[in-house]
Amino acid sequence: MATNYPNQLDVLINPSATDKLNSVTVPHHQQHTNLNDAVEALQTVLGVNPAGSHLTVKDRIVSVESNISSLNGIGDVTISNVGLKDVLIYNGSQWVNKSVESLTDNSAELNINGGNF
Repeated sequence: MATNYPNQLDVLINPSATDKLNSVTVPHHQQHTNLNDAVEALQTVLGVNPAGSHLTVKDRIVSVESNISSLNGIGDVTISNVGLKDVLIYNGSQWVNKSVESLTDNSAELNINGGNF
């Protein structure tokens, strides 16, 4: 089974103590393959040095989230309701977050300076 991660969680079947190595329900070799695929997918998402200067990945995520919210402390940055795929756009007076999907070729944000960035 190829892993479903990161698009969805895998459903791994654990063998019981009475399952034989050649079990049709939970083949031993398939358990190894499934676990290897799942670990490789996690490693791909986390990278080579996921913790960096932090002790855990969770600590790193918390640090990043607090740094994002601290942008609000800068005079010309207002971030609200942060969503997946949000970007910062300068609206002429301040930086605000917008969803990438909400931006079109005709939106004012993309036509600043005639569309020249």
